[in-house]
Amino acid sequence: MRKNTLFVAAAALFAALTFAVADENHEIIEKVMKEGMKGDESPLSKVIDGKATAEEITALGALVKTMHGTKAPKGDQAKYDAKVAELIAAMDAVAGGAKDAPAIERLDTAANCKACHTDHKPKD
Repeated sequence: MRKNTLFVAAAALFAALTFAVADENHEIIEKVMKEGMKGDESPLSKVIDGKATAEEITALGALVKTMHGTKAPKGDQAKYDAKVAELIAAMDAVAGGAKDAPAIERLDTAANCKACHTDHKPKD
């Protein structure tokens, strides 16, 4: 009987931790999307249009970096990690001073919503 109780307790703890990680990942990803990437007046849009201040670029770079280490909400984790890494690298390049057309195009491609949503966003 004691073994069953320990097993049930361990399973409940594992489930609670799994949901906590999933909630934290969701919150991080949602924050990056809403505060950094969504809309025509978003920091990302300003960066791509060349209208962002140095402070906005730095803040967006820091925000994007919070996605490092998050878990894919759905789909292949390695592909998700590669997309996040490319987004961070592209943002780092722009934040580091690369504001030429290839750097902006790289960022725009890395930040493509549909490319990530198709593979990794769960259906509501």
